[in-house]
Amino acid sequence: MNKSSQKNSQKKALIVGLGVSGIAAARLLREQGWLVAVSDQREAQELEPVLQTLADFGIIEFETGGHSEKFFCHRDLIVVSPGVPLSLPIFAAARRSGCEVIGEVELAARYSGCPLVALTGTNGKTTTVTVLGEIFSAAGINPFVGGNLGRPAVEMAQERFGAGILELSSFQLEGIESFHPRVAIILNLTPDHQDRYSDTAAYLAAKTAICKNQGKADFLLLNRDDPQLTAYGATLNRRRQAGENLPELLFFSVGQEVERGASWLDDQITIKTRDLAGVSLERSFKAPSPKLPGAHNRSNYLAALLAALVWGIDEQIIVSTLNAFTGIAHRLEYVGSRAGVDFYNDSKATNIDAVIKAITSFERPLVLLLGGYDKGADFTVLDRYLSKNLRELIPFGRAADEVGLQLPGYDKGFRAVDLQSAVARAVSVAEPGDVVLLAPGCASFDEFQNYQERGDRFRTLVREAGAIGDSLR
Repeated sequence: MNKSSQKNSQKKALIVGLGVSGIAAARLLREQGWLVAVSDQREAQELEPVLQTLADFGIIEFETGGHSEKFFCHRDLIVVSPGVPLSLPIFAAARRSGCEVIGEVELAARYSGCPLVALTGTNGKTTTVTVLGEIFSAAGINPFVGGNLGRPAVEMAQERFGAGILELSSFQLEGIESFHPRVAIILNLTPDHQDRYSDTAAYLAAKTAICKNQGKADFLLLNRDDPQLTAYGATLNRRRQAGENLPELLFFSVGQEVERGASWLDDQITIKTRDLAGVSLERSFKAPSPKLPGAHNRSNYLAALLAALVWGIDEQIIVSTLNAFTGIAHRLEYVGSRAGVDFYNDSKATNIDAVIKAITSFERPLVLLLGGYDKGADFTVLDRYLSKNLRELIPFGRAADEVGLQLPGYDKGFRAVDLQSAVARAVSVAEPGDVVLLAPGCASFDEFQNYQERGDRFRTLVREAGAIGDSLR
């Protein structure tokens, strides 16, 4: 047993919520010598495989089917999984008994010594964190990339990393105490999780907790094109100028020049700041030519670029990585090109809002593959968005007739019985300069197990049609 394990050998910890992050937190604390118990709302029968896994780690004290005050109190530490609201009365009772209550991200930071980049926002988090991870890797920094995008943050404590790059939800940020990123980013704020937050102000407070432990030596990056973040940043700047120990504020914008931070206007990027070491970053250079379209993706790219520059990474490494980045699988993913036609896979666009985001990302003529298993979607909402640049709408799958019925102005009478015939039709009608976009707006269950299988099949069909691209090699 190492010294850390010996120090914790009599301390009692409770993990609340046995999802992926809860299991990882339990394992970390057990390895550190804590006496670990677990609690979950689900019944023991449903949790049987999980409880067996925990037993293999030496964790045999558990409570299932709910949470009781008797089980919670008189612990030294309670670690709460992101899906469990910290507002539950049981946590207030635990605190009154002298127990510290934190989230999994706070635990990760306490046991990992690496410097942190932390990012939150309503949309675009996973794309931005993923591309940041690729930039840091290209620069020879061994980054941990995790948090809300699937890899539990506590795994950051399992080995030595050059930096931790964390995607954080508002739920995860509720559970931080001393968590301290050197660079924090808030991408945007739109209404979300209205079942958990009473109003917009409460949601803003949860998101902006990301910087509550930052000081003057740290950086906070905010989206200047978001009105709420602009107002929040102005307030923060006034407080900093009045002498409060707050982070240096940088804005990023794809629509206007900023006084401090980064702007992306036309094909030019302008940087006005310094890096963590104090070296000036006053410069302008040609913007990258990313394969992910749309102003929202340019904003995500710019946030990643600014964060990497502030970290001290070479500009050329950043730009070349951004140019090579093809996106996340099945999320407006660039697949390849054939005869001047670009193919994009947005198989994860299983609802109408996601389809709107996808089609408005392109100004070029569009061949849209729309269909699959109909969930009762209102396809008529798409009418106003399709009128600008649609070359052809290709309805496919079980929803094909419903798509044609609801969008008669774009119905050419063709119905693709499956994805294969839809891709064949797209290849035949698309012209050089066009975009073929799979944004189905429907579930995949008429033909596939899930959206991933559908997107994989789309890639294969595009490759078989003769397209060439990084994701097809």
